Amino acid sequence: MRYHLLIVACLLTLLTAGCIGSPDSYQSSYSYDLTISFTEVIHNATFLFPYPSPGFDPILSDLYGLPDGWQAEIVTIDGDRFLSITASVMVPSYHGMPIAIEPGESPLPAPPSFSSHYSEETPVLMPENLVIRYDPGQTIETKNPEGTEPLLLFSPVEGGRCIIPGMQDQPCSAITTPVYASYEGSPEVEVEVWVRFSGGNQWWNLGWSGNSYTQICSARFTGPQDGWSGMYGDMVAGVGRY
Repeated sequence: MRYHLLIVACLLTLLTAGCIGSPDSYQSSYSYDLTISFTEVIHNATFLFPYPSPGFDPILSDLYGLPDGWQAEIVTIDGDRFLSITASVMVPSYHGMPIAIEPGESPLPAPPSFSSHYSEETPVLMPENLVIRYDPGQTIETKNPEGTEPLLLFSPVEGGRCIIPGMQDQPCSAITTPVYASYEGSPEVEVEVWVRFSGGNQWWNLGWSGNSYTQICSARFTGPQDGWSGMYGDMVAGVGRY
């Protein structure tokens, strides 16, 4: 009987640990992701992208993926923060198709070629991806982030539909946010930009679990630009386990 009680006690301990999760594994973080693609070379470029409100305060030198010759700066306009990206020239990067490598193949095939323009040899346009991660050192309120957590400047759009992949079953609000674009280029140049900001908590509970909120917006431009316009997208909160 004593051994049965000991086994039951051990099982209860394991189950309780599994339900609570490991305290040492608990982590909270914000993520700001910016994607820019352009089909041709553009000159004298200045972009102002929506940037999270105070509370998201990483060192800008932590911005990963900034290409050589590009400059980044946080600017405040009428109390709202924007990420300024400027460059005298932005050159697109086109890559060749991936090359399959057979097991044991020797010598290895040459790597895919790359170019600053589209061709049959380089048909794949590679966007520029800039990322900042930030650990606030405390739990993030992911169910109701408005008023308590950093957010991109946004306005709700009535009747909008959720476009965030995998989030169609979550409560979602369509939103719009301002973006500034100024650059010189051909009438045919196409520029597409995406901004994604999220905050979340994670912990280990017989596998990784967590919860989060996310804002994601995009805009597309054709030809030279010089002024403000809107990015459109979605905001979803309260995703995950609680």
